[in-house]
Amino acid sequence: MYNIFCKDNNQGKHLIDCIPKKGSEDKLSEEGNESVLRSLNKIANKKLPDLQKEHPNLLVFPSNLNEYNDDIHESVIFNLYSDNKLQTHNLMGFIGVADVQLTIGSRFDEDENKQYFMQYMLHKVFAINMVDLKTKSGDENIWDFLLMFMFPYFLNSALRQGIYKEYQKKKNNDFNVKGTIDIARHIKQNIPFMGKVAYNTREFSFDNATTELIRHTIEYITQKGFNTALIHNAETIENVGVIRQATPCYNIRDRHKIVSQNHKVVKHPFFTEYEPLRSICMRILRHEGVSMENNKEKVHGLLFDGAWLWEEYLNTILKDCEFIHPENKTKKSPLYLFEENEGKEKQPIYPDFYKENPNIVIDAKYKSLMNNVNRGTGDLYQVITYMYRLQALKGILLYPLDNGSKNKHEKFTMHSKSHGEEGTTFEKYGMVIPQKSSKYQEFVSAIENRETELAEYVKSF
Repeated sequence: MYNIFCKDNNQGKHLIDCIPKKGSEDKLSEEGNESVLRSLNKIANKKLPDLQKEHPNLLVFPSNLNEYNDDIHESVIFNLYSDNKLQTHNLMGFIGVADVQLTIGSRFDEDENKQYFMQYMLHKVFAINMVDLKTKSGDENIWDFLLMFMFPYFLNSALRQGIYKEYQKKKNNDFNVKGTIDIARHIKQNIPFMGKVAYNTREFSFDNATTELIRHTIEYITQKGFNTALIHNAETIENVGVIRQATPCYNIRDRHKIVSQNHKVVKHPFFTEYEPLRSICMRILRHEGVSMENNKEKVHGLLFDGAWLWEEYLNTILKDCEFIHPENKTKKSPLYLFEENEGKEKQPIYPDFYKENPNIVIDAKYKSLMNNVNRGTGDLYQVITYMYRLQALKGILLYPLDNGSKNKHEKFTMHSKSHGEEGTTFEKYGMVIPQKSSKYQEFVSAIENRETELAEYVKSF
């Protein structure tokens, strides 16, 4: 088994440099090199939607690849070139194929064995206790156990859309006929006739195959000793109770049957968040995890879009500063750039974060903006568009910074008046990611100080 490590958004790193050195080893054998290349070429240079169709055991978050308008649906996990150089992009996480296990860490973590920043963002976004996770997993694959700790995040996202309901066919045999009479069953059950009639009905029910799947996952996680993941916060506790109350027909002996009933993708237009939840539940209950230990031919993986993870991490800070995060509302509350005009497209827009009174727009970028704003990708113009729409007097580009000892911000006064008022400004704010921490708790303490500085900065307006 070959373990390969590289950081996200590298500009092309030779495979030899991606394999952790052991003792005096400094290069692959010719046979090993061919084996690694053969494995990596199965997934290299391929767009994510195509890979996921071909390999359903590859999980990528966010599940809707184009939901965040950052063209991740056009992205690849990595490019592999003829000179054996491997170039990564915004995706981080783990992926395994054949005899290769590839880990893509954050470029803001210097040590490949200390991926503190990625761990911390996962902790904040998914409410995962990384210390508890490592204790539970021991020497086993930490990525497999991570799914159980991610489960509450997707449970809560789904339940914010309401409890999933669908039509259920029920077989009745009583005195109050309300549906279609089942003649064959009536003859079998009600001869001689005593007044009862066998009939079938179709009615909405919260107790269905999907909610039963969620219930079985909850009980499985509890059974395996990971119940701490289900009591981390009040919302999770409440939603676990809601699911248990909605599934009175739950029976542990039905688990295999329930799993077999949930192979189809959930496509309900009002319950869009239930498909990612279903996928996680199926993976947990089928004991598949994301590792390659049991099936070395299939492609398994758990990947996160770095831009999405950075944005969701920032939301854990900015939501307490009264900022609105439209993406966190499953796009039910978009802003529109144009007024409705003869049925034409109003052009929905989704600023990463905005605040009213005073009007402020923040755009999160998971890339370096130390020098100039990258006009090629429209970063500057995008923020100005949001500012115009919201009549905001301040626009901010918020990005991670990997050097310096203090958070850095630069302020630019707009050349002309905006909305007839003076004082319109555009700012870049670099949040420093600690680099020299020797222990995880030391990193947490350092980055919490940076978070406090950020909160004080946005509250000062």
